[in-house]
Amino acid sequence: MDHRDSLTLPAEGKPVVKKPAPKVDPRLLGTWRSDRRRTFRHFKPKAGCSPRSLRLFKGLFGKLVIRWDRRTCHTDLDGFCQAVRYEVVASDAVSVVVRLREGLTGEERLQHIHFDGDHYWVALGGGSLCEFFRRVPPGE
Repeated sequence: MDHRDSLTLPAEGKPVVKKPAPKVDPRLLGTWRSDRRRTFRHFKPKAGCSPRSLRLFKGLFGKLVIRWDRRTCHTDLDGFCQAVRYEVVASDAVSVVVRLREGLTGEERLQHIHFDGDHYWVALGGGSLCEFFRRVPPGE
């Protein structure tokens, strides 16, 4: 392929490189809710963790709702809502990697999302816990 194939020459004669359209992974699109039961199905608390601490920790899950559209990730945690832009960096048969900017810190990060039927999961805390999300059917 000739390198000139991706360039256009406007009237001024300066080459303009066309940006490719952003990648979209249709598996990601829609609304997802944190699934506390599935998240803790195989979780093993650290030795010495009190039942009260474990109950409080588990209480943090199952509340987050995430809606992915073609370019924006919208989150809602007990009425605290955020929207951040994202882009699909890579994907394969079972997962997708997205680049997004943290809403609170503004820090850019990569998130590897693994699909499992009507669920997806992401690793938290260096991989010591995987949070599962289930797809919310339209209208629910």
